[in-house]
Formats: sequence, structure tokens, C-alpha cells
Amino acid sequence: MAGALTAVARVRAVPGSEDTVRDALIAMVAPTLEEEGCLDYRLHAVDSEPGLFCFVALWRSEADLDAHLEEPHIADGLAAIADHTESVVVTRMTRIA
Repeated sequence: MAGALTAVARVRAVPGSEDTVRDALIAMVAPTLEEEGCLDYRLHAVDSEPGLFCFVALWRSEADLDAHLEEPHIADGLAAIADHTESVVVTRMTRIA
């Protein structure tokens, strides 16, 4: 799948809000897997850093990822965690091998 776009989103919960953030992020997974252009979408909790969650996603194209970021379930999920996160950082990478 050379040319596919990988996105890694790191979401850090405010201490004490880990469960709220985890539940909201989990709710984003199923509808995202149904989106056009979503090839894989996985949510992880970072074992060595409690409260840090990472999505690792594979998209057919950058346009598909951009469309994903406009989906209502993403906007709703981000709104639900806005007061419960310290940071959300998305890194886009192009798969080359």
C-alpha cells in the first residue's frame, strides 16, 4: 500500500479524566471504520504513560483523512473531551514501504 497515508493521533488526558477520554475515544472507532477510505483505525493506551492514548490509522488518501476530520462523530468526540485533555497532536506520514 505504498502511497497510503498513516496518521498517528496522540491524546493526553488531564489527570483524573482518563476514563472520560478513553470512553469518548472508543466511541469514535466503530463509525470511523465504516468511513470511505479508512483502511485501518486502532486505538491504543500507552502502557508506560497512563492517560496517553494513540490512534494509529491508515487512510487511502490525504483527502480521506481530511474528510474524516469533518465527520460529526469526530467533532462530537473532540467536543466531549475538550475540557479533559492536555493535548491532541496528529502526525501525518506517507507509507513508503
